[in-house]
Amino acid sequence: MTIGFYLEIVAIILIWQAILFAVLFGGIYQKTKHYPKKFIAWYMAANAAYFFIVWLNYFDYRGVLQYLYPFSMPLLLTFLPLFYFYFRSLTTVKYRVKGKQWFHLAPSGIALLLQSAYFIFPFNDQIEFVARRSVSESYQWLYIYLIWLNRISFYGVFTIQFLFYIMKFRTNLKLHRLRIELMFSYKENIDLSWMNYLFAGILLFFIGNDLTYFFRDAHPWYSVSFYCIGMLLINFFIGYHSLIQNQWVENEILSRMTHYCALHREMTKPHSENQELFIAEQLQKYQRSALKDDTREQIIRQLDTLMEEEELYNDSQVSIEELAMKLGISSKHLSPGDQ
Repeated sequence: MTIGFYLEIVAIILIWQAILFAVLFGGIYQKTKHYPKKFIAWYMAANAAYFFIVWLNYFDYRGVLQYLYPFSMPLLLTFLPLFYFYFRSLTTVKYRVKGKQWFHLAPSGIALLLQSAYFIFPFNDQIEFVARRSVSESYQWLYIYLIWLNRISFYGVFTIQFLFYIMKFRTNLKLHRLRIELMFSYKENIDLSWMNYLFAGILLFFIGNDLTYFFRDAHPWYSVSFYCIGMLLINFFIGYHSLIQNQWVENEILSRMTHYCALHREMTKPHSENQELFIAEQLQKYQRSALKDDTREQIIRQLDTLMEEEELYNDSQVSIEELAMKLGISSKHLSPGDQ
């Protein structure tokens, strides 16, 4: 068996991995209506469709590729927007994709519209084009147009997308962590720190994938193997962490976000992410300051009421973290050092 056979098996595994994750997260969403799972299901479905087209291209299944070629680049340009929707749904109160949010998918839609010129090719020239051979002289202009459109989309638009979303992720991740510090005394599995490793891994993957391009003539399978194995690991990492992301904790975070938003009237008005970040920083400064007497007394009264209403004094296993969670405050405010 040749190395090409083993690499094709890896490519097929990559496709099925994305399909299984899409079905799994889609099923979770249908059962729970949990929006983060919906967006990650869309992301994985787009991955599966794109990887299928790439597989057809790498392993010369031109009969099918002939009909699907124009959809490959538009699918690629949906990856980062769909993952961004997933990220925002984890970190934003009642996040929904509506209005201007749909413009994140505009590059994909424009790419699809421009790529549709491919269907101007006659049937035989379509086969020649996907096989990377010369087309009829009268359609050379279309050949050159599509080649350059593909290069500009991948090396230009996709790169700009990557840089743009890295900045968006950093801003929203900082905001999310400020909110976490306001609401929780622990951060394990809720501060999305795994995304830092993901972004670093994706950056290294892009660099490595571009480097293998220079060796594809002498070693044609380097590029294919690096791409397939790299994406297999990246999607497994995303799928695994999305799966273990505690849904109950996410709902609790969103609930507490709503509570803290109510502490500041400005949070009820439309504003930019930078304004949200500023407000969160101000709230953080407030909470980090020493408790004032009236605040301490208010917490004590709320605690007394909670103990009476839920008869928590009969529960010997109740913890400070659980009490703080029920009160919607950080557990450090219930610790002896803050009394």
